[in-house]
Amino acid sequence: MRRPVFTTVLVSLLLAGLTLGLYWPAARFDLIYFDDPLFVTDGAEFNCGVTWASLAWACRSVVVANWHPLTNLSFLVTHQFFGVNPGAEHLVNALFHAANAALVFLWLRRLTRATWRSALVAAIFAWHPLRVESVAWIAERKDVLCAFFFLLTLLAWARWAQTPSEAGSKTPEAGSKSSPQPAASYWLALVFFALALLSKPMAVTLPFVLLLLDIWPLGRLRNPTLNIRNLKPLIAEKLPFFGLMVLFCVVTYWVQHDYAAMTPWDKLSLAPRVANAIASYLNYPAQLFWPANLAAMYPFPKDYDVMATFLKAALLLAISAGCWQQRARRPWLAVGWCWFLGTAVPIIGIIQVGEQAMADRYTYLPLIGPVVALVWTAAEISPRERGGKILFATMTLLILAGLLVLSARQLQFWRNTIALFEHNVAVTPTNGSAHFTLGIGYEHAGDTNRALACYRVAKTLSPNDLQPRRSLASRLASQGEFAAAEVEYTEILALNPNDFSDHGSLASVLAAEGRVDEEMFQLNEAVRLNPNSAATLNNLAWELAVNPRMEIRDRPRAVQLAQRACELTHSEQAVFLGTLAAAQAETGEFDAAIATAQRACDRAAKHGETNLLTRNLELLERYRQHQTARE
Repeated sequence: MRRPVFTTVLVSLLLAGLTLGLYWPAARFDLIYFDDPLFVTDGAEFNCGVTWASLAWACRSVVVANWHPLTNLSFLVTHQFFGVNPGAEHLVNALFHAANAALVFLWLRRLTRATWRSALVAAIFAWHPLRVESVAWIAERKDVLCAFFFLLTLLAWARWAQTPSEAGSKTPEAGSKSSPQPAASYWLALVFFALALLSKPMAVTLPFVLLLLDIWPLGRLRNPTLNIRNLKPLIAEKLPFFGLMVLFCVVTYWVQHDYAAMTPWDKLSLAPRVANAIASYLNYPAQLFWPANLAAMYPFPKDYDVMATFLKAALLLAISAGCWQQRARRPWLAVGWCWFLGTAVPIIGIIQVGEQAMADRYTYLPLIGPVVALVWTAAEISPRERGGKILFATMTLLILAGLLVLSARQLQFWRNTIALFEHNVAVTPTNGSAHFTLGIGYEHAGDTNRALACYRVAKTLSPNDLQPRRSLASRLASQGEFAAAEVEYTEILALNPNDFSDHGSLASVLAAEGRVDEEMFQLNEAVRLNPNSAATLNNLAWELAVNPRMEIRDRPRAVQLAQRACELTHSEQAVFLGTLAAAQAETGEFDAAIATAQRACDRAAKHGETNLLTRNLELLERYRQHQTARE
């Protein structure tokens, strides 16, 4: 094996191995009760094995307001081999991140032939504490998977663009017999780009990254003047990439708008979005140099200072102008900075998705550009004499060691929900969402009192956020504090009277207090607001069928509602079938009640619902004796 090839392979393996070793402790980590359960424990579709039906579901379904079929498929596969195993899911993320570390090195090494600079960029990328969120959060599989195919795209494109017969020429025709391998690299790059988009739509900016690489290090822009005449052939060869970009932009906007993931403009106007975007464009590079007080949730600022925003904008423009002025002497500065500005556009917050002001995971791809610019600049200005080289190498090793230590420390916060959000609350004490999620962690740990305390703090900090209020009301009801729970649900409905689930929850509290008339009013409101909620239909049907008060019972309507609930769930839910059987018995249709109750028993046995099976077996015997559930 030639020495350069041996060195390249060795460095790639070392980068991947050290990165995997850094994140190996995550194999013992628990779920983060913020999106993770949807992919691991609560997502029934992920746990049904790899079948044609599950593959079809993965390709068409939207999870957490995102359409990312390849990410869905990755969870299907890991569940097929490992079952419900958080540790295995963590390690899969770590493996992809380790591969990405090697790919960053291989891609840069291919483009620049600079082995050690490329290795340093890859090491900083892989070992920086900002990477921890993307790797240690199971739900962010889409980050590491998207980056994997993003980097493979760049690697395949570099192979095509550096081939004299293809570089600067028109897009290769399908089936071309000249230069088959370079042409294959072009189409392989396009396939990898599509796979990146199918993992996470953030890859949409990749065509612009390819244009930046044409400036440096590929040097394919012969005339440094960026006019349309010079750019036209370079843009033309990338038209298929731009076509995919536009398609996925439209699909992503449609999906997130349809699933109400976007913050409406009437709730958050343009001015605060722009102010936060400008601040984020400066905060992300600042975190690159000083990764302190990193958090899982950064609250969106409640207000902003106009003068401070103008000063930040001026600083941002000054940095941009300074990098651009150096494009002839140090082109990596302009390319690296523009890489960051461009790839961050989808997540900078002008189109605001979610409640966060910024997020560590958003830096996974964008900060590669600034790291390249810094490393190449540092290498250029480093001392040339032997003593200076030793000092420079020593400082570099100390920086890398420091990053490893900081990342290992940051990783430990992600071991479970309580550890993560206790830290989040410590660094962002007025963050209502962090207090709320900490409460969820305590609740799953069985510490109800601390959970209630967190929900109350979250309610105080974010009075218009209904989730902490709902969790608070639910926990109060579960502890038998029905009067306090009723107060909470009443306040929730005053803020949002059109949520059917809140009416249903209040109905349950009123039922526990024996206030049947008010309970029935709330159940009817819930059904009116959402006539396709199977659980709500079932609850109302049960009361209409078996309520002791004759004036409340409405047997025909009870049958109608229960049948609808069963239709909506394809008669797979034992509890809904049980309600239908009870309603049929009330109308004297005992043969139908017996048949339905038997189906309820079968479904309960199939799903391992022991208590439901026992109860439905008891009711089945009553129906055989022509007795109703109420009797």
